[in-house]
Amino acid sequence: MIKDSVIIITGASRGIGKAMAFHFSKLGAKIVLAARSKNTMLEFSKKLPGEYLVVKTDVCSEKSVKNMINQTIKKFGRIDVLINNAGHGESLSVFDTTTEIWENIIKTNLTGSFITTRETLVHMKKTGGRIVFIASTAGMGSRPEWAAYAASKAGVINFAMSMSRALESYGVKVFCISPAGTDTDLRKKLVPDEDPLKIMKPKDVVNVVEYCLTDEGDAIEGQPIIVKVR
Repeated sequence: MIKDSVIIITGASRGIGKAMAFHFSKLGAKIVLAARSKNTMLEFSKKLPGEYLVVKTDVCSEKSVKNMINQTIKKFGRIDVLINNAGHGESLSVFDTTTEIWENIIKTNLTGSFITTRETLVHMKKTGGRIVFIASTAGMGSRPEWAAYAASKAGVINFAMSMSRALESYGVKVFCISPAGTDTDLRKKLVPDEDPLKIMKPKDVVNVVEYCLTDEGDAIEGQPIIVKVR
């Protein structure tokens, strides 16, 4: 399933997204790196062992996402897997969360996943495929200091489950992965005093994503998949 597949990864410039790009490229996939930090992606993409495409992408912008999808189809002719990984968060109480901050987090995490999914489905509904959402356990419980982030991830989880039911007849499988604390730049921003040795590494999440891209993974499709490695 992975070898020769065309895989779009949003938020691919760092963290879990970057780890997925290297891992799936080593397995023979064709990788589309989609993020706002184009220079960062260009720097490390040269080390990818397989074919790839780098497209500067803002998931909040319909025009930007459409451009990325069009470039993907032009180069590879199809999309087999979409991984909605782009994310943003702030560690703020509700009293300190401005409307602008709230809307930016919701737009990046939730609306961005919607836009990218919708535009991908223009092509994927004809061929089938797999869509993976990287949510968070923050979307499944109380996070007083990350209210906007938690709300956005709760929305991602429900959107993913809704898409699973909606896309059954098109042969599109949908997976929603909710990692616990993972050693990424965003995690450092949200929990600056945390010991990174006591939380998961991006590779732990990548391993679960890989399983979801196999036939065996179909058994856990359409539900929140909690990833928590001690």
